[in-house]
Amino acid sequence: MKLPSTPSWFATSRARGLALLLPLSSLAATAIAAPVHQATGIKIVEPTATTATIWTRLTRDADRAPDDGPLPVTRLTNRKTGQEINLKDNANYGDARVEISYPPGADLGSIRGAALGASGDTRVRYRAAGATTWIDAGWRAVDATRDFTSVFALSGLRPATRYEVEVEGRPDARSPATSTTRGGFTTAPAADAAARVSFCVMTCQQYEDRDRPDGFKIYPAMLALRPDFFVNTGDAVYYDHGPVHAVNADLARYHWARMFSYGALRELHRQVGSYFQKDDHDVLTNDSEPGARNGDLTFADGLRIFHEQTATGQPPYRTVRWGRHLQIWLVEGRDFRSSATKPHTIWGAEQIAWTERTLAASDATFKILITPTPMVGPDRPQKDDNYANAGFSDEGARLRAMLTKQKNLITITGDRHWQYVSVDPATQLEEWSVGAASDAHAGGWNEEQPRAMHRFLRIKHGGFLSGELNIVSGAPRLALRLHDVDGRVVFESVKSGRGE
Repeated sequence: MKLPSTPSWFATSRARGLALLLPLSSLAATAIAAPVHQATGIKIVEPTATTATIWTRLTRDADRAPDDGPLPVTRLTNRKTGQEINLKDNANYGDARVEISYPPGADLGSIRGAALGASGDTRVRYRAAGATTWIDAGWRAVDATRDFTSVFALSGLRPATRYEVEVEGRPDARSPATSTTRGGFTTAPAADAAARVSFCVMTCQQYEDRDRPDGFKIYPAMLALRPDFFVNTGDAVYYDHGPVHAVNADLARYHWARMFSYGALRELHRQVGSYFQKDDHDVLTNDSEPGARNGDLTFADGLRIFHEQTATGQPPYRTVRWGRHLQIWLVEGRDFRSSATKPHTIWGAEQIAWTERTLAASDATFKILITPTPMVGPDRPQKDDNYANAGFSDEGARLRAMLTKQKNLITITGDRHWQYVSVDPATQLEEWSVGAASDAHAGGWNEEQPRAMHRFLRIKHGGFLSGELNIVSGAPRLALRLHDVDGRVVFESVKSGRGE
């Protein structure tokens, strides 16, 4: 039988790359939506003894776009004069008009390393390791206005327990799941439990300075230590570096997607609970502060996108108890700082009062304050955006004096691209700098010119910090270690606490 040239009884639909011939009367009911994926993985953030948050995101494609793909073309012109402006690392373009174009056949989803978001639903299921029954948090639509993410707050968890997590994605409520990511995390011990705890801290991962095809060497090195939690102290992305600067919200989100779609990062974040702190490069630009802008991206936009990509809450400063002997403080260094023309505060009065109050209320044996920028340093004289610099010296001196009232308190800092352990000569406050995420991104100090306050100094090499709290003969001991990018220990110090 010869079919009419314009058939009225069938239509062609494509799904999963297959051509399907479907009667028009049943097309709407049987059409298969395009599958969705999780190319940027999941993040398990803000774990406590009884809670955790699961960050999910759906993507159009199963994998990130190739690293040899095209790049967008950025054209900046002065809003007043029309003069063209050239991109330069660490620069700020507050007065620039932005035009973004793409090579023929390319778009935001196909440029180098992209992982474009997609609409659909995600579902989180979780259970204590070894349990047979999943707890189902239910399906939830991702939010297209928040880069196709959805966040699940888990509560009622058991302390000191390993949980398994399963995150599924589907294109719509009529479709089955088309992607699954499995992982897990550990909850903190109860506040009165004398328990072993291990953790890792890192900072400053610039995309152009990665040192393995799937990201950074430090990620598998940290994962091999099986930490209970992980801290990124800031500069998780560099908006103002490389051939693609984040001069609008789309390109800011592109920075996050291309970084966190790398396999090494996905592997750690699906298996370890994380805490994220922000710094200047992952909010806007170098040394950025409230009120600034870069092209079409404002500082307020940067704060919003940071929280969108990390599921951190408000206020941005917080403290978490990890058992009887360890408590961490995660402080904020960008939101509350005053203008560069009057550099009187970084933390702001409210955060300072909170820090003093919560430190005084804690009976943890070891107190660790983790800060995006140095409290002690030393830092280079040309810098002026942290408490080791002259511009904030008065507030820095007051804070160091306040911190050293606490027994067994240590600060751990990010931001600096070299590793050090130093002791403030005035207060004896001890600070550990974790160093840059790769050797290529390390530097900034002269290793041949250590100061008297240095207990350890290592430049030109990246790495990370690990901590391990153990109970030895009834007494707590905290070992802090600096590692190179492959995980080898380059410096270690063991702190003894009081007995039980």
